[in-house]
Amino acid sequence: MKTKQLIEQAREKEDIRRKLVIFAKELAKTAKEKEKVRRKLEIAAEKLALTAKKLAVVAKEKEDVRQKLAVIADELRIKAKLQNIIQVKLKESEVRYRRLFETAHDGILILNSETGQITDVNPFLERLLGYSKNEFLHKKLWEVGPFKDTKASKDAFITLQKEGILRYEDLPLETKDGRSIEVEFVSNSYMAGDTLVIQCNIRDITERKKLELIKETERLLEEERLKVASIADATHELRTPIAIIKGNVDLAMPDSGKSLRSPKSALRAIDSEVKHISGILSDLTLITSRGAELKNRIVFGDVNLNSLIKNVVVRARVLAHKKNISIISEKIPDIIIHGDEEYLEKMIANLVKNTIIHGSENGHTKIFTDQTAGFITISVSDDGVGILKEDLPHVFERFYRADKSHHSDGNSIGLGLSIVKWVAEAHGGKVSVKNAKGKGTIFSVSLPIKKINT
Repeated sequence: MKTKQLIEQAREKEDIRRKLVIFAKELAKTAKEKEKVRRKLEIAAEKLALTAKKLAVVAKEKEDVRQKLAVIADELRIKAKLQNIIQVKLKESEVRYRRLFETAHDGILILNSETGQITDVNPFLERLLGYSKNEFLHKKLWEVGPFKDTKASKDAFITLQKEGILRYEDLPLETKDGRSIEVEFVSNSYMAGDTLVIQCNIRDITERKKLELIKETERLLEEERLKVASIADATHELRTPIAIIKGNVDLAMPDSGKSLRSPKSALRAIDSEVKHISGILSDLTLITSRGAELKNRIVFGDVNLNSLIKNVVVRARVLAHKKNISIISEKIPDIIIHGDEEYLEKMIANLVKNTIIHGSENGHTKIFTDQTAGFITISVSDDGVGILKEDLPHVFERFYRADKSHHSDGNSIGLGLSIVKWVAEAHGGKVSVKNAKGKGTIFSVSLPIKKINT
């Protein structure tokens, strides 16, 4: 009984085991199928993730494009606004230019830069030359009456095309009614949009030329008046030495037959006065001759400045002795100047003589130099009363007498400083004058250096 039960139980257990195996197989199969599904889902998820990334990139690119388009749109709006502003400004500028063009007190011509044809003309030029606008327009510059010198106008136009600018300081033009006028003519080229145009500005200088002529005439008349005054002064100065000569002749040849002065002594005095007269006449010749004539007299050579000034000092001490003026010559460099020794000595002597004449009694005349950049400046100073400020710019002018109260005591006719200026300029130099601090005057002459002796 027990055996049967055990067999029955064993059979039941076997059935159960088989069922469990089958169930396990089914579970395994189900698990396998689920794994396959999971793998498919995983692949699908990866694909979805990749697609999502791609969509995100596309979305970002679209956003970038949108932002760029927004920036471009803003820029276009700004440009459009600026363009409108520019157009308004251009229009305003054109209106202003046109207003200036129409109301200008200078004549204006606008030319085609390639053909020379007149494309515009302002009313002032019409009035100035007497031609109507229609007589100017669409004609070439050299086809209009005032510019009828065809060759000259064509040559000028070619020059203007090449260089872009042309200027005439004094151009004679003829008006329609035959009047001759003087104009200042300035032309230049510039871009008007995409077109190169030429603008000619024509200024009437007839009245200015008349005023200049009047001023020049007044200057020449004043110079002539001063020249006459100086010649009168010279005549007065000549009377003294002539009177001395006559006196010496009378003393040497008295009516009584007995000479009150020896002929030798009289001739020595006469010789001294003849030299004085010769100096006066020499000064007059220098100051009244033409510059070209004077320059032809200069004989250039090597002149030692140190020796030159020493000679002047020795000669000037005789004149200085009368007023007890001491002449101080500071260390003068051993420099060679290329020039005429006679004229250079006369120049420095005149400066020294001027300081002695106008210097104070018991005073000092100082000669000193300064060397800079190829030039030597020779200065001569005194301790006199100085020169009035308003006279300083004129003291070197021909025939100018700064202070009539300063007289020469028969030693000068007031032409010395003009000679100083001429000699300096003839040697490539220049002159200057200033009042010294305290009192007195400093005259300076700058001359080019040839070489320095070592």
